[in-house]
Amino acid sequence: MMLFFREHKLLVALLVLSLLVLLVGVLMIQSETKKTAVANTQEQADAAQVVATMNLMAEIAEQELQAQQPNQQAGNNPVTMPDMKPQESIDRVAALKGVMPEVGTDDWCEVMMVKDADKWTPEEQSLFAKHCL
Repeated sequence: MMLFFREHKLLVALLVLSLLVLLVGVLMIQSETKKTAVANTQEQADAAQVVATMNLMAEIAEQELQAQQPNQQAGNNPVTMPDMKPQESIDRVAALKGVMPEVGTDDWCEVMMVKDADKWTPEEQSLFAKHCL
């Protein structure tokens, strides 16, 4: 065996060098895997922090909204906001001249936007949600 090593020094050197390259490659892969795991952990922590911040903002907004509506907190009737009807929708419905469009079309959605919300039937609410939102 020693005779083989003596006679083929270049071949043995290449074999040893190849093993070293493989060993370095494996070590680099392991190092990169650890770095990736640390990065993923950091990303998860960052995401959790963002969610916590958003939840805090939502709680603050809810508290501010409740503070602005003292009548509701006292048990009185809630203050209702009037329906907001865009002038563009009103004009578009007026152009239909009383003709009721087919349910689910853009024109029908416009007619529903102009119709008072308290006059909607449950079926109309469902159809509006399905076709117009």
